[in-house]
Amino acid sequence: MKVIDPCTLVLFGASGNLSRIKLMPGLFRLDQAGRLPEKMAILSVGRSQVSREDWLADIKSMLDAKFPKGYDQAVFKRFIERHHYHANPPDDPSSFTRLKETLSDEAIFPQNLAYFLSVRPSDFAAIVDQLASVGLTEEGKYWRRVVVEKPFGTDLKSAQELQ
Repeated sequence: MKVIDPCTLVLFGASGNLSRIKLMPGLFRLDQAGRLPEKMAILSVGRSQVSREDWLADIKSMLDAKFPKGYDQAVFKRFIERHHYHANPPDDPSSFTRLKETLSDEAIFPQNLAYFLSVRPSDFAAIVDQLASVGLTEEGKYWRRVVVEKPFGTDLKSAQELQ
């Protein structure tokens, strides 16, 4: 199996419906199958201020709902240890600067960064622009990736603008 670089998955829209129903359970299944890098962190980004403890409890409730017959608690412990939460209110101009400060902690967050945008298509460009404005898309020693959840835009014109 190919070795995957240590990385941090930055999940925008982490408290949304897609994340609750598909993404968190899917990431858990990947962890269960040994398909996530050993040194991978997941930083969930949401609009609200939530403590890490409350966020971890929320993840547990997502998994409990998806796996009513239960799941391996050792895998759950490993999975939950990967998770962190960052509040990024859309009306706060300093939120992306704080995100950069949070991600700069190399002891917690591997510096290869994948941004997964599980948000409305109308928010894609603004988020990527804000990431770029604080230097979070710049590659040097480490790679950066932006993944957008489909649909890409709301029509042909908006898809072309995003491209």
